[in-house]
Amino acid sequence: MSRSQMPYQCMVTCGDSLVAARGPSIDSFNLENGSLLSTWTCPASQDATQKEKPSPVETQKETETPKPARPTEGAGVEEDGPPAKKRKLSSENIEAKNGETSASTPNTKQEQQDGKKKKQKQNNRSEAVASGLQAPAVIALAATKDGKHVIAVTGEDKSIRVFESIEEGGSHKLQQLSQRAMPKRPCSITITADSKTIISADKFGDVYSLPLIPSPAISSNAPISASQTPEPSTAAKPFVPAANELTIHSQRNRKALENQKRQTNRPTEKAEPTFEHKLLLGHVSMLTDVALVAVEGRDYIVTADRDEHIRVSRGIPHAHIIEGFCLGHTEFITRLCFPGSRPGVLISGGGEDELYVWEWLADRIVGKVDLKGHVDEVRKELDIFKQSEGAAEAVKIVVSGIFAIQTTVGSEMRDVVVVTCEGVPALFTFTLTPLNQLTHLQTLPLPGNALAISPIPATSKLLVSIDTIHKAGSTSEIRTDSTESLSALQTFEFQDGTLVEDGVAFARVGDGQEEQVAETASLGNLLYGLENLRKREGDGGEE
Repeated sequence: MSRSQMPYQCMVTCGDSLVAARGPSIDSFNLENGSLLSTWTCPASQDATQKEKPSPVETQKETETPKPARPTEGAGVEEDGPPAKKRKLSSENIEAKNGETSASTPNTKQEQQDGKKKKQKQNNRSEAVASGLQAPAVIALAATKDGKHVIAVTGEDKSIRVFESIEEGGSHKLQQLSQRAMPKRPCSITITADSKTIISADKFGDVYSLPLIPSPAISSNAPISASQTPEPSTAAKPFVPAANELTIHSQRNRKALENQKRQTNRPTEKAEPTFEHKLLLGHVSMLTDVALVAVEGRDYIVTADRDEHIRVSRGIPHAHIIEGFCLGHTEFITRLCFPGSRPGVLISGGGEDELYVWEWLADRIVGKVDLKGHVDEVRKELDIFKQSEGAAEAVKIVVSGIFAIQTTVGSEMRDVVVVTCEGVPALFTFTLTPLNQLTHLQTLPLPGNALAISPIPATSKLLVSIDTIHKAGSTSEIRTDSTESLSALQTFEFQDGTLVEDGVAFARVGDGQEEQVAETASLGNLLYGLENLRKREGDGGEE
């Protein structure tokens, strides 16, 4: 297999530089000439290292030490003699005996069932976020308007990291200022207009606010007031077995009791974070996107979730007040977009075939536009869909990005909306008409799947991240052709309303990590995770 450049899963412009994340690393580039300015790599997680390869001592202990069992009365092994002879029981006696057993150990079955459920959920979640990397991967990026700070979310450790963009010795670099582990994994972040507060939405439906720069008076070792963060829970009580020497009657149960007494690794209750943060609002479903918008001097927080809801809440400090809901989607929502020139208009998309246009203050749909038809036209030209007729139409679509850009078309300024779909090697552009309708403008094929897009402020240029690992149109099949000349970052510019390729070539970055990741099938979970939001038959809802 040829050496491929690892793709960038997310990126954002910060001042006159581009900040892009590839796995656990963050690269910053000069926007004018594409030169590499600096690279920051997330340190490896100790928990991930321990989970990946247990120590020989732990392995030996697991082999030699029997699993603790809850002592029960009436065991089949006597203290000093052979196993007791089994007696034939009638059905009534069996039912009575089963009732006595369940009464003597009321929590055993329930604990086993709960344990299985928890284990099942944990495995499903880890499979969905596994990236095959040694360090936590960056899953979201944001930047302040002044270009001084970058905010990154690392998924596996649920941390929000704040970086300062500094010049040192004639070179540019990102210096980490803080790392704050959230109670639940953040899925979307944004920054308030004053660049002082981070808004974080997590996959359990909660939205928090955090100061961009933590107060010096509040440290990780110093307690804070109850109005800022709940007090950490008290230390867990030491584990005491439910049985004792007077309630057991067999050699096997005695050994089990001794093992339980030696058990010291009982999980303790998780304490709330001690850094300054505040819960703003909550959904009863997994959040997928959060956006801030201001109309006529009033701020709003708009959130989207997996259960087809778009909720409009007032801005800080009245985020608990719900202004309304934009209802009409029939599948999960992934992206929200507010055109800068028309903040009263909302464009949303997700797991459906259309894009929705809303006058969101009135909770009203004003238009829809077909997207799947344009996606199918692109897929029909791909090799992986040419083998069977109707294969392209059978695959569902998921919107992965919606961005609005103002550009000149003829002699007038127009709002152009650029859309990307998961696993689709193309950009789709639409014009937002004065009547708030979307009309298809252009379909631009790409050499690889579009992973992320980022408009360059105050220009008509657009940066696109290309998947250099997977085949065009596929989220799982690895490329077999040579991709050495395929750049992971490409620039396009609007010329009279049409996107054309720009001449800026970004530096190729590689550290030997590409070959390792390219051979790992789980890389697709990092680059393509939105389709996992789709509910399937028999899905009971959220975990």
